[in-house]
Amino acid sequence: MRAHVTVHALHKGGAEPHEYEDAAWIGSSSVAEGGRSMLPPPGPACRRGEVGRVATVRAAVSDGASSSLLARRWAEVLVRRAGAAPTGLLRSEGDFAQLVAHAADRWPELMRRYERMREARGRPLAWYERPGFERGAHATLVVAHFAAHRWAPACGTWSAAALGDSCLFHVRGDRLRVAFPVERAADFDNTPALAASGGQDERAVAARARCVHGRWLHGDLFYLATDAMAAWFLRQVERGGKPWAALRALDSASPKDLARWVERQRESGELPNDDVTLIRIEPR
Repeated sequence: MRAHVTVHALHKGGAEPHEYEDAAWIGSSSVAEGGRSMLPPPGPACRRGEVGRVATVRAAVSDGASSSLLARRWAEVLVRRAGAAPTGLLRSEGDFAQLVAHAADRWPELMRRYERMREARGRPLAWYERPGFERGAHATLVVAHFAAHRWAPACGTWSAAALGDSCLFHVRGDRLRVAFPVERAADFDNTPALAASGGQDERAVAARARCVHGRWLHGDLFYLATDAMAAWFLRQVERGGKPWAALRALDSASPKDLARWVERQRESGELPNDDVTLIRIEPR
């Protein structure tokens, strides 16, 4: 299958680029087929391109909780694990909980490396960092998987799994068909379900995870977004607007164009001052 993909990322206003705590992954579901992670460079980031001649396409976004130490690192671990995970781990809430558990299994070794790196640079963990370091990191996660129909051209199936309030939107024929897992702007709050780097009971994760599946046709649009952009998207829909039309201009935007657009939305109060991450996928 083929897909046109655009990825946008921008840190909080007034913050430094390295303080961005989201993460995004886009590519094939198999690293061997060309899967790769997208991590924004300093400053606003826009990436676009074609994914083609692969059996499937996978995308994931994660929002690291700002209250966590090393939140961005944990978000990166989650999206990379989601990108490379077997498709079966996206078919049910219980299987998705296993994906999160597998990601947490990697965390202790990554933290040992981080601690050694800090010591090698002459900046060992300070006493006040130790509690947060031991408490671990937390993040939301949404991952979507797209597959082409074996015989029929320009159509196929999609599935998605989520923990927390990072969202997927499916648009067809100028109408929002699916908002997942949050369906109303009013439902965003400060206590979303989170994946914990220190591990957590899989049954508890499965109880709060959500899965959905459907079919795509040529011309459909999919968006994956962290909470700030997702809430903006739903508010526009609830007012009778078509946010995908406004976002269409960003498909060819430069990083500076993205930064100016986000700044205008923040100044108007339409978009909270939070990290922004958005993946647009048009399967073909």
